[in-house]
Amino acid sequence: MSRSERSHILRAQLLLLLVVITWAANYPVSKYSLEKMDRFVFNSLRFVVAAGLLAAIYFARSQWIRVEKSDWRNILRAGFVASVLYQCAFIIGLSMTTAGNSAVLMATSPLWTVLLNARLHKERISPNMWFGAALSLCGVAMIIIGSGKKFEFGVYEMVGDIICVAAAMLWAFNTNLQKPLLVRYSPLQLALMMVSVGAIGLTLVAIPSAATTDWPSIGWTYWLATILSGALSIGIGNIFWSYGVQRLGPGRTGNFSNLVPVLALVISYLTLNEELHLIQLIGSAITIVGVWLARR
Repeated sequence: MSRSERSHILRAQLLLLLVVITWAANYPVSKYSLEKMDRFVFNSLRFVVAAGLLAAIYFARSQWIRVEKSDWRNILRAGFVASVLYQCAFIIGLSMTTAGNSAVLMATSPLWTVLLNARLHKERISPNMWFGAALSLCGVAMIIIGSGKKFEFGVYEMVGDIICVAAAMLWAFNTNLQKPLLVRYSPLQLALMMVSVGAIGLTLVAIPSAATTDWPSIGWTYWLATILSGALSIGIGNIFWSYGVQRLGPGRTGNFSNLVPVLALVISYLTLNEELHLIQLIGSAITIVGVWLARR
């Protein structure tokens, strides 16, 4: 491997770390906004913000690369899966099951990414990737168990659990769908197109809720939190995630998402004064080691 290639890989890894930090911090920011906003309206607004930001960044620094007719179907499919189906499945699943169940089930996304990558792109799964993915998932489970949250399974909760697993699969599917498109289009252009699909789709979903929203009651701080969530978590996050897929591949990129619950745990402890137990610290260390092994 040349020095230039190593430099690109290191840059991708650092950008992915920045992404997971942003996504972890997005939890308290989103929770604050949802105190006043309907969940579907919130999702729609932040995707509109993200699409506008991505468009401004792209056209300020790049020329539009003409999209081949044969690629439009794949771009629309990837955007619909990542920005509409995944977002809706995650929010609905989370509302039906416990936070503990949802966090663990969503943490299976890297495993689905590796399996789908092997299936769709005929890539071999190395022992390191298998072991690292499994180890990091065990670490996430320890974090949730150590937080004192219960794992509950009832009829209603089970439906929510199934939807959360479907959401994890959808995110993994999205990560793999991007790979062939990134051969012809830059991460920024692809992120712009996919987020634009989400802005349109989620706005249509949010119309009924928007009609009944008490808009004057929403203070400026809630609007600011929504804008920050859209600009950083979705806008910038999608660019860096696509860059990671381009440089590292879907499997290694997907494993970085297991760092989100670790960082969310630390951020919540620092900002919300939540308790932090020894088993959670051990789980955090195991998760980090697992991600390191899987990306080698």
